[in-house]
Amino acid sequence: MDMIKNALTVDVEDYFQVAALAEAVEPKDWGTMEYRVEANTDRLLGLFDERDTKATFFTLGWVAERSPNLVRRIQQAGHEIASHGYSHQLIYNQTPKVFREETRKSK
Repeated sequence: MDMIKNALTVDVEDYFQVAALAEAVEPKDWGTMEYRVEANTDRLLGLFDERDTKATFFTLGWVAERSPNLVRRIQQAGHEIASHGYSHQLIYNQTPKVFREETRKSK
């Protein structure tokens, strides 16, 4: 049987960090919200492991800073880690200065 090759990516962010909620939940309030990203990502890591599937995990710098062990678990499971910025700001709304700072902080 031929194997089908696909690209699989995961955004490692929490429900309150999506652009649709940007007007309702400010980044300064993120630390007060119920934090679900670790349990949800661990669930995906388990499913991917069962199916011997690898993915690229686009991780918010804010999440990586708060949960460095989560980033380590992703890496130890053999997945690629990529940047999703620091605070999930839409790139076309960023000035070059903000983009540089977001990139620096997320690294």
